[in-house]
Amino acid sequence: MLEEIGDENAVVMVQDYQLALVPGMLKAQRPDIRVGLFWHIPWPNAEAFRICPYRVELLQGMLGADLLGFHLQQHCNNFLETVDRMVEAKLNWDQFSAEIKGHTSLVRPFPISVQHWSERGVASGDQLANRIATTRQQHQLNGCMVGIGVDRIDYTKGISERFRAIERLFEKHPEHKGKFTFVQLGAPSRVHIPRYRDLVTELEAMADAINWKLQDNSTGWKPIHFLVDHHDSPTVYCFLKMAEVCIVSSLHDGMNLVAKEFVAAKVEGSAASNEGSREGVLVLSEFAGAARDLPEALIINPYDTEEFAHAIHQAIIMDDAERRARMNRMSMQIEEFNIYRWAADFLTALAQSKGRVDTPTTSNTSNTIAAANG
Repeated sequence: MLEEIGDENAVVMVQDYQLALVPGMLKAQRPDIRVGLFWHIPWPNAEAFRICPYRVELLQGMLGADLLGFHLQQHCNNFLETVDRMVEAKLNWDQFSAEIKGHTSLVRPFPISVQHWSERGVASGDQLANRIATTRQQHQLNGCMVGIGVDRIDYTKGISERFRAIERLFEKHPEHKGKFTFVQLGAPSRVHIPRYRDLVTELEAMADAINWKLQDNSTGWKPIHFLVDHHDSPTVYCFLKMAEVCIVSSLHDGMNLVAKEFVAAKVEGSAASNEGSREGVLVLSEFAGAARDLPEALIINPYDTEEFAHAIHQAIIMDDAERRARMNRMSMQIEEFNIYRWAADFLTALAQSKGRVDTPTTSNTSNTIAAANG
């Protein structure tokens, strides 16, 4: 990267935990460049972070950045508390900054958002309608209200809690049998780790048991369709447009963009087509960062199965006017604060940061932006 930058006075954006040491490495070689680090996952409290044997090295590497970005203010708070307890640094809680060896790092929240679906080559109009019809037929979803979940298969996503809530929903409200079904798109994750491979098997067995208990063999209806695959964007978009209810039940998540992707899908093309109208309902975990940005969702504690099942029931029976009102408010948030706004806000704040050096050490004053992604 330093070879690519050359003598220019550059602005460098580093992203995520894989590159935690990079800001410090860059600053050691080129203190004149401005370095930003955005952290895409939650930052834990100081007590949890203490178990990391390389905690000091990681913090020192991260504090090489002029600007550190997290999704939520709470993650910023946790990070500065961690720095306060584990490294020799001067904290300024009024400015939300940390100074180490004469270099100051600003710590700020930048809630990430999503790109417009129309920019990702997905189907629209008649092509989309035909794909939705084919998908409904393929999975025997005709005549059913559809709920959707889209996740990596990971413990933090709350998929087993979701399945238990679906089961409890039909136990408490058998009137929804044959009328509502839930589709879980699950992408295998970290399959080289045996415990993650076992998780896929456990979830498949759980879904099979619930389906065996509740399904209607005479009609082919079943409560859960668990589709394990690496689903591409057009497929995900098709299901999001089709679904009337989206469930995001993360147990711990920095943001969880699926919630925002659902809202974005319901907004795009809604005026021209009945499919994907603004009447979808989002059931959202309070432990996902998106819950702060989308309070009009039905906010749940995924560990509370009764509350979770009740929220799904409320989503199913919610009247059209309330559906539209909630979705309209969420769509305004997504349209105004999209991925471009997030990137612009972060890079603007980074370009304005001072760090350790106020003037470049080279004579070349041109400005470039280099992005480093994990």
